Amino acid sequence: MLSNTINKTTKIQPDMTIRLVPGIITLGRAKGNKVIIESDLVSKNHARIFTYFQASYIEDLKSTNGTFVNGKRISTHILNPGDEVLLGKYRIQIETK
Repeated sequence: MLSNTINKTTKIQPDMTIRLVPGIITLGRAKGNKVIIESDLVSKNHARIFTYFQASYIEDLKSTNGTFVNGKRISTHILNPGDEVLLGKYRIQIETK
């Protein structure tokens, strides 16, 4: 898997690892997102990840096809290192510093 620290707008590939940094990461098809996923299975504004202090949370933004963490559909979820996020067919492995 490719590893990427998200600190600027990034187009990702399937099966990618992202390293979380403090702040908000938005994920979706639209160009205004921090993480752009070019797939019709991903909503324009699909999900967002909040990282503050030592905690990270992912929130589904009422996407059509849902956000999954470790195989379970979520609305919000506390992220842990090694968690696997699935948006459409894009699998994203979560890392922290």
